[in-house]
Amino acid sequence: MTDKQITSLLTSSPSTGLRELINQYTDLLTAVVSRILKNPQDVEECVADTFISMWKTLHRLEKPEGIKGYLICTARNNAIDRYNKLKKQRLNCNFIPDETEIISGEDMELSVIDSEFIDELQGLIMKMSAVNREIFTRKLFMFETDREIAVAVGLSETQVKARLYRGRKRLKKEFDERGGCNENTVLKTV
Repeated sequence: MTDKQITSLLTSSPSTGLRELINQYTDLLTAVVSRILKNPQDVEECVADTFISMWKTLHRLEKPEGIKGYLICTARNNAIDRYNKLKKQRLNCNFIPDETEIISGEDMELSVIDSEFIDELQGLIMKMSAVNREIFTRKLFMFETDREIAVAVGLSETQVKARLYRGRKRLKKEFDERGGCNENTVLKTV
């Protein structure tokens, strides 16, 4: 079922549409969230929160085909928020987390980006070609490596790196034209 069909179902038959949305995207969102959160219960709750967010903000979705990107971005942000909340709770309790519960420095760098920037970035990514959109979504929001992306999109790792490099330059140019882009933002991690 396409995203456009799911969007129509969500408005005409909400319970059926939500069920279809959950069936289609649970595995993907679980993979995204699992790269940040390691506790299965936290992952499950975060994915559920993502579907609830989608349900509440469906009317704001500009393009029906943008559901996948919206869900990935929302799941990632929810996971980072939950990670930061859990980290704060642990620090208050003098709890030292297991090293498997700590996300990488690169991922933490992504957590400081404000949601307005992410929305703008997501809009620019949606304007890219289908392959580049997939590459950037996997890199920025799903935290996949260049090798993982290459396998998923059927390109060589070198081609993926080249597309990321050229795409990052175009995104930086877009942000510069709109008033500047902090070099330490997500574009640096691509």
